[in-house]
Amino acid sequence: MRLFILGATGGIGKHLLHIALERGHQVTAFVRAPQKIGFSHQRLSLIRGDVFDADQMAGAMASHDAVLSSFGPTTLRAVTLRREFGRAVAAAMRHSGVRRIELVSAAFLFPELNMLGRILKASLFRQMVPDTGGMETEISGSDLDWTIVRPPRLTNGPATHTYRIVDGHLPKGGKVISRADVAHFMIGEAETPTHLKQIVAVAN
Repeated sequence: MRLFILGATGGIGKHLLHIALERGHQVTAFVRAPQKIGFSHQRLSLIRGDVFDADQMAGAMASHDAVLSSFGPTTLRAVTLRREFGRAVAAAMRHSGVRRIELVSAAFLFPELNMLGRILKASLFRQMVPDTGGMETEISGSDLDWTIVRPPRLTNGPATHTYRIVDGHLPKGGKVISRADVAHFMIGEAETPTHLKQIVAVAN
């Protein structure tokens, strides 16, 4: 497959690159700072670009089989960056003809959270909620073949490959997942799509 990866210099993105290459895929990383990738590979192409520029993205992603996005600003302030990103990606995909996208979002958008989750959603993540939800809306409201991935608290632990996958809500007691496992799920879903037009929780 030809995979187009956004957010490739982030925690999940780095795992997406390595797993995709290990499995023999052709990979394009569309990044603001290619030097941050830190390695080269014969099946890896690095393209410097702006994820808010739909025309630039469309030209780079044409002829790919799927877009995998782990893009996510780390700021907790009230911004519209995520929604603007979602709008740009959806437009780029329409222009390029690529239909398949997997997008990392956040589990705090699920309504059934535990007590700690509800407290964090109402306090620490309060200003992120509308922007993250807006990003999802830009993608899910399109005619694309989308899968939205909502992990809970992310860790830098190793891949376990024993995570649980549930459409529409968090699995019972699912509180954490490693970035490596999120990436593992996403590559597998790209290879064999089984959650088209679904919001998916992946958790321990």
